[in-house]
Amino acid sequence: MDPRKIKAVSDWLHSTVFKDEPIRSGQYPPRPCAPASGPAPARRSPPPLLPAPLREARAMESGDDSRWRTRAEIFLRQAKLLAEYEDDYACPSVANHYYPTYQVLTDEELRGYFTWRTRLRRGDVRKTGLTYAFLYIYELINQAGVADAMDGYRRLLEFQEVYGKLDDRIKPYLAQWQVDYAYYYDLDPALLAGEHLSAQERNAAVLERIHEHSEAEVIAAVKNLSTAWLVRSRFYKEYTEDVDAVIVRVLRRMSDYYIARYKRPMADRYCGSRVWDGRRPFSAAVFADPLNRRDYEYLVDGQCVCRCENGQWGVLRRVITRQSIARLTDLLKTIDAVMRQIYGDPHPIKTGTEAKWILKIIEEETRARLAEKRAAEAAKISIDYSRLGKIRQDAAATRERLIVEEEAEPAAREAVPSCPEPEEPSGPDGAPPLDPAERRLVRCLLYGGDLGWVLEEGLLLSVLVDGVNEKLYDLFLDSVLSDGPQVLEDYIDDLKEMVGP
Repeated sequence: MDPRKIKAVSDWLHSTVFKDEPIRSGQYPPRPCAPASGPAPARRSPPPLLPAPLREARAMESGDDSRWRTRAEIFLRQAKLLAEYEDDYACPSVANHYYPTYQVLTDEELRGYFTWRTRLRRGDVRKTGLTYAFLYIYELINQAGVADAMDGYRRLLEFQEVYGKLDDRIKPYLAQWQVDYAYYYDLDPALLAGEHLSAQERNAAVLERIHEHSEAEVIAAVKNLSTAWLVRSRFYKEYTEDVDAVIVRVLRRMSDYYIARYKRPMADRYCGSRVWDGRRPFSAAVFADPLNRRDYEYLVDGQCVCRCENGQWGVLRRVITRQSIARLTDLLKTIDAVMRQIYGDPHPIKTGTEAKWILKIIEEETRARLAEKRAAEAAKISIDYSRLGKIRQDAAATRERLIVEEEAEPAAREAVPSCPEPEEPSGPDGAPPLDPAERRLVRCLLYGGDLGWVLEEGLLLSVLVDGVNEKLYDLFLDSVLSDGPQVLEDYIDDLKEMVGP
């Protein structure tokens, strides 16, 4: 190429594109010349003289090696230099910059930021523009001004808690960046406690590790994933506890089947598969990648959820799909249909799936639940609490009769027929099952005799009744006398044979 043309192009570039610019400094700019005519312009106060640390930080923006560094790298170098810097300057304006760094701030804004940060560190938290708030967060995620990674994590949480109450616009960003912080700096996975997952991913995680969660937690996850069928099922509203129990048992057995047969979790089919999402940590922040990780992976609950291969980052996430949730809905509908059939519900519906092994599990668990329910109902002991008042009144009347002196006339007593004491019949082992007073009570109840002798002999009617029932329970496996007292109809003939006429 013609050397003259090369020189012409070079001169043009230097005169139009690569113009010389003055180096920024903390000194006052030269005062502009007054116009030739007209009123003199109003005086403006000069910008503040930058302290030495800030001037040194400004010099990093235009140093010899600055042209080879990224904006984030320059910010990190400045942030480490100014990590302990404090200021006290009243900035008259509020900064407003997207993806802010020190470099984009004016000198006044720069001093205003460090004045705000100084107060923040001393506990004087004041609301400011998002520019200052994000600058402070960027310092923390780049490990500038913190003792170690855990110290930075605690400061992020504290800032979200305190400043988030003044301006909640930072919360969505910090919610993700805290997770990225744990990934990147290899903190204890227990700190996340499921925060690395979305709400639906947390529900899917419950189904994936179903044996580690309670029945209530499993049902809550199922309902959050798919409510299309349960919310409108009449049978579910009537037998909520039974259906919930069967759903949990069926899902646990199915989870075992999927692991044993297909070597993958059941959640892959009924929630959605895991896929790698190529997302870098702190993707929406000014981040200089201070550790420069190349090959690295982060495990949560023994599973890899974040990986870096040759500098390429990826996050393992479960993608919840409509198709998978539709399968879960069909499964719930099948459980509902089978339970209706076994429970004898008059409103049958069609099943949502035809997999025979699933139908077998549902039938087995439904019959087991129904058997448990019937056994529990048979073992119930009903107590009529409405009769407690009358029982107390009878006891009080009996107590008064016992302490009152007997004044009945002998003639009056003779007029009342009494039950003769029969000979003592023997029980099955040859021993009398009842004592004389108890046998006399049974005979009086069987043949309509008067019970006045109970009080005359200083006995309590209720004690006699309880004694009869207790001694004869092994023979009849039931109480033979009821309240009143009366002989139960089913045992009249047996008792007559036992105590005689």
